[in-house]
Amino acid sequence: MTKPLSDRIYQAQCLGNVEPIEYMTPYPNLHGLVEGQNVKHHGKMIYKDLGMTNLDFYSNVQKIANWLVKTGLKPKERVWVHPQQFPHTELIVFGIWTVGASVILAEKPEQNIDHIITPDHIIETDPIPDCFENQDDTFNPTYKPNLDDEALIFVSGDKGIRLSHYNLLVNANDVQRKLDLFDDGTFHVDLKPNSTAWVILQAILPLYTGAPVTKENPDLTIGHEDADYIVNFDWTEISESNQLYILPENTAVVSVGNSGMHMTTIKQNESHLFVEGHSVMMGYTDDKDNEKVFTGESLVLQLNP
Repeated sequence: MTKPLSDRIYQAQCLGNVEPIEYMTPYPNLHGLVEGQNVKHHGKMIYKDLGMTNLDFYSNVQKIANWLVKTGLKPKERVWVHPQQFPHTELIVFGIWTVGASVILAEKPEQNIDHIITPDHIIETDPIPDCFENQDDTFNPTYKPNLDDEALIFVSGDKGIRLSHYNLLVNANDVQRKLDLFDDGTFHVDLKPNSTAWVILQAILPLYTGAPVTKENPDLTIGHEDADYIVNFDWTEISESNQLYILPENTAVVSVGNSGMHMTTIKQNESHLFVEGHSVMMGYTDDKDNEKVFTGESLVLQLNP
């Protein structure tokens, strides 16, 4: 007898007998990450070249959250965020998470996504700095998301990939461990805000690691061709030691080089990739698609569909 789909998804999110439970991350949700870094490093730069501290980032996120509520955003609603200039998209998505709502990003922001997911709100033009005017820099949430609540829907092709707060935090944690990047280092990353790699490596990682982003003599570079780590979106084989292999169905990074990830296991044959672990997605927005990939105890994807 086939297990229910929800059980198969949960089994794929386990790593052997280790279930995806809350003690794996020190933060209760993504806004807790912003709050935590503000407590620990409020005077430290997050974006060194802009002179933006963690306190500046936190205060701006709070103002955006207040502005979003005044525009009508409610917890658990979904907001399609179009790419804005750095670091405005980063501030906006954390403002949405602070309200307790979910972010939608599209690989191709110009595409129509209504057949995949209907957003409750759309942020198409850049609201910053106008949205800061007359906004309090403290925000009192009416809802605090749980780790297993949806945080992101990433639209790629004809599929919507649902990721939880836990997925995003665990994937960032695993990347930090593999890159050995902590608050005594600096790094540079330059990705467009139209991928889950951007969410992990550019939006979340500066906060999670406490390492400032800078172009000036960074200890580590991520992204471009001559970087220390090249972000690889289009791959069929994991072999290069300086590649960050991206698989959105596994949140973002599925392997750092050929050494894998702490909370992920991957197996591969000529035609399929088998993934298990705590970064495995909540599922696609369409359960017909979920039935095709959650067939047993793993997430099973075709390598050359």
